[in-house]
Amino acid sequence: MSWIVDEIEARGGAVPFEMFMELALYHPVHGYYSAEEPRYGRGGDYLTAPTASEWYPRVIARSLSGIAATCGFLRLIDLASGDGSLIAGVFDALGAEVGEVLGEVVAVERSEAMRGRQRDRLGPSQLPVRLVANAADVAAGPGPTVGHASELYDAQPVARVIRTSEGLRELWVTLGDGELGWSERPPRAAVEAYFERHGVELEEGQIAEANLAAEDFHRSLLETLGGNGLCLVLDYGYEARRLYDPRGRRRGSLTTFKRHQLGRDPFAAPGETDLTAHVNWDDLRFAGESAGWTEVGLWPLAEFLVRAGIGDELAERGLGMEADLDSETIAARQEIKRLLDPEGMGSDLKVLVQAKGALLEAARSVLSFEF
Repeated sequence: MSWIVDEIEARGGAVPFEMFMELALYHPVHGYYSAEEPRYGRGGDYLTAPTASEWYPRVIARSLSGIAATCGFLRLIDLASGDGSLIAGVFDALGAEVGEVLGEVVAVERSEAMRGRQRDRLGPSQLPVRLVANAADVAAGPGPTVGHASELYDAQPVARVIRTSEGLRELWVTLGDGELGWSERPPRAAVEAYFERHGVELEEGQIAEANLAAEDFHRSLLETLGGNGLCLVLDYGYEARRLYDPRGRRRGSLTTFKRHQLGRDPFAAPGETDLTAHVNWDDLRFAGESAGWTEVGLWPLAEFLVRAGIGDELAERGLGMEADLDSETIAARQEIKRLLDPEGMGSDLKVLVQAKGALLEAARSVLSFEF
């Protein structure tokens, strides 16, 4: 931990929590996401939908194929693309038809190590993949564009606050005798404005987090997708009224993950432990509204997958309800159960779908399954 102590000491011995989180996750040498090996997966610290099962990218590929049938070749931009699992899965699902659906694929990944893994993994693909470090490196294009972001926003740095008898106070990370600790300070103007904008009044003693950059970042992403676009955001979160409800999250949503074990102490092994905070979906909704985008839906992952045709996908691959219960069928159903589990990923993860231009009606058509 000495490295982060040195970093904070170099900044005067105290930093807002979002700076601590930025260092812990994204420091170019010691940051959690700078590691040479992927941190996620069954042998890592947590599962994501693209890495938990091949059926997630298969369903995404099915949706892309349906949209391309009416809108033409698509540009796919995968943000926080990690080791390329989503793109590789989409390519595998589309097979020889990939060139009929996708005209360009862009992978946005901040980690240099993960970009290297993608070069190795996706290099032999029949459709070249352009790798970039930041979304700002992707120019807006005139054609239909689909943006996909899996667990990007819950890994962005957040400010942290507590409501005291004296009002709102911001939590900073400070050094004392070489140890990390908390201190309370008057909130920065941007922090106060955030909670005022969302109409949030915390209870005394309640802790909460705020992603101050989420709205502007998402608006910039939508601008990159252009006037004929579709945006799929897969993440953990709630609307503001639920996210900041003290009955459910009085201690905030900040969580650590290590070897699939949930924790609450962000000072435990910085750079070796994942840090996340739930998304405030209203931030992304505000961004969409101001950019002229329409919300198609905000659904639990399970509902999104059903709407997008996971049942038909199973049937077409001979694994539907009429399939023989052999080892392949059982294994496939176990994979799908992980994605649809109402006590886990199927309910906890949500998918926000926003669209603009011709892709709006195409998305509505593809996701029109009636419950």
